[in-house]
Amino acid sequence: MPAPATKYVDVDGVALHYLHTGPTTLPDRPPALDRGAAFLLLHAAGSTAGLWRRQIAGLAAAGHSAVAPDLPGHGRSCGLDALASIEAYGDCAAAFASAVVRRPAVVVGRSMGGAIGLVLAATRPDLVRALVVTCSAARFTLDPAMIAGVRDVVRGRLPQQFGTEAFSPATGMDVMREAWMEQVRTDPRVRHGDLLACQAFDGRPLLSRIRVPTLVLAGADDRITPCAQAEEIAAGIAEARLEVLPAAGHQLPIEQSDAFVRLVAAFAESLA
Repeated sequence: MPAPATKYVDVDGVALHYLHTGPTTLPDRPPALDRGAAFLLLHAAGSTAGLWRRQIAGLAAAGHSAVAPDLPGHGRSCGLDALASIEAYGDCAAAFASAVVRRPAVVVGRSMGGAIGLVLAATRPDLVRALVVTCSAARFTLDPAMIAGVRDVVRGRLPQQFGTEAFSPATGMDVMREAWMEQVRTDPRVRHGDLLACQAFDGRPLLSRIRVPTLVLAGADDRITPCAQAEEIAAGIAEARLEVLPAAGHQLPIEQSDAFVRLVAAFAESLA
């Protein structure tokens, strides 16, 4: 898999690192994102843009443009703490899209990124051509034991945890290892803050306000955001479409990367 180009942009005084399709450009110039549809890929809690590498390569091969930021405090972006709320992440994503994408994008978000996508689609429809919500929820029901475990990691009472609960039983160890390698690029303190932001988020009132074309994707084996939560999102957004992928858990985009790219590319192409 070819490594995508990387770049930084200043968003409200914070240097955000991001991956993008196409050739790199001079430091003060955003990359050209004018091929096909433009995709803005938003990662999950405690994750990084690195887990979108397969999608960036696949969408580029399909003739599209894509960009994936490390949100503040994540991966190689500046910051030591998570933002306080999903709405704050929505403001950050909107500023990033305005500075870098510069045209309405197909916003693709997994888990926390999906919640951020709901905020963007409801409050900044000028930036959103369409929405793909993946393994997410309008109202998260996170296991308190999982949040407590991450808090114990932050407090030094536990080492970093590398569990299998985010994956389908059909997922191979190579894919799990890829996700774990990205996990360690973000401080556990940031992941803990993200989980608290997700826990406090209630996006249900936003659903009826979303008017952009929406595709909702769920993993049949997702134990963190089960299919019922995807069904709630799809039922609440006018004319949203729901697809459930077999042999996929909460890490659906890397567990079923080829199918994921085909679905989102075909969805974007259907909008023309």
